[in-house]
Amino acid sequence: MARKDGRDKGIFQRKDRPGWWVQVFVNGRARTFRCDNKSQAKALHGRLRAEIREKRFFPEQFAVKKDITLRAWIARCHEGSTNKSLGNEKRYGRRWSLYLGGRLLTDISTEDLRRIQSRMRAKLKTDRKTKQPRRQWADATINRHFAFLSRVFTLAVTDGRLLRNPLARFGKFDEKQLVRFLNDEELRRLKGVLPEEGWARVQFAIETGLRQSEQFALRWDCVDLESGILTLPMPKQGETHKVPLTDAAKVILRSFDSFLSSPFVFPAVHNPHKSLCPDSFLRNVYRPALRRAGIPNANWHTLRHTAASRRVMAGVDLYAIMQFLGHADYETTLRYAHLAPDYLKTVVRNGSLGMDMLAPVHSQDGTLTRTTTKEKVSEVVSVQSIDLMVRPEGLEPPTPRSVVWCSIH
Repeated sequence: MARKDGRDKGIFQRKDRPGWWVQVFVNGRARTFRCDNKSQAKALHGRLRAEIREKRFFPEQFAVKKDITLRAWIARCHEGSTNKSLGNEKRYGRRWSLYLGGRLLTDISTEDLRRIQSRMRAKLKTDRKTKQPRRQWADATINRHFAFLSRVFTLAVTDGRLLRNPLARFGKFDEKQLVRFLNDEELRRLKGVLPEEGWARVQFAIETGLRQSEQFALRWDCVDLESGILTLPMPKQGETHKVPLTDAAKVILRSFDSFLSSPFVFPAVHNPHKSLCPDSFLRNVYRPALRRAGIPNANWHTLRHTAASRRVMAGVDLYAIMQFLGHADYETTLRYAHLAPDYLKTVVRNGSLGMDMLAPVHSQDGTLTRTTTKEKVSEVVSVQSIDLMVRPEGLEPPTPRSVVWCSIH
């Protein structure tokens, strides 16, 4: 590689913009590319020079499109998003627009993101009840923010606006996988403080295991009471999911008369052509009922955990639970494995050698005989002490080293 004044020719840095830059000339026209570090710049420069010599260089393969700010690119990603969790994505997008919205996509480095991650974890706020400082964001919340930003960068790489994703090998925090579910006593207390209509919604959530967004947006055309099936056309995993209805769930659905005036099972109070806003119900009915019932650390998703936990403790197979809840990954369902009765006992028992291999051995006429599982294994076997056994003449038993004394005369 040609060098000029002790520096690599064609590789340089700029004072006004971070990173390393590569410049090559094709047909008298300069082509400039940005890299994150010097090693990457050297590799790119060598590859471009080789392709220019071999007449294989096509600028459209390496050219980065016009620079765009992170705020503008997030807005474009929201426009084409069909994700069910678009509300959460917009919340994450507002946060990142506040932090780095004015920065160009090409100017955001991995080190900048690491500093933001550290600040988010160290930021504190005062608890309204205890008046003590506590962390503003949990580790799981921070991971969700960075997972959204990683998808945004991936779309930018696909569109040709970035050479690489700065979050490609970005470390995340470990999350605590705690499964909180309501026991029978808590359910009885909750039923006692909820109105009849509110308890019907809570019971329906436990009977079906639906997510919050799936239940409150449920339409009557997705309900088939004759076959006892709920059809969710586009749930979280993106595939049609069918949920079998229990007898209790059918009774609850038949008690609703919203099908007379609304396409939704749970319509809005003032506008039956819209679904009920879950935030309004949670804020005004469900959460106050949890406080009156003395049930801490619970939310609406706790009902979905309750639906799964009750069935696992009743002995339902974990794969059937996966199909019932609509999990795309079996590892998500394994969170409930510790609740299954005799779960580990079954695993250990299936791998056992059996009683045929572990039955006592009897020695009567010099031949070894083994009892089978059909025989009584409680028979007492007499074992002769090693001190009374006949040993060949001239062989002395070994003496423990701790009692050996050596003397030199």
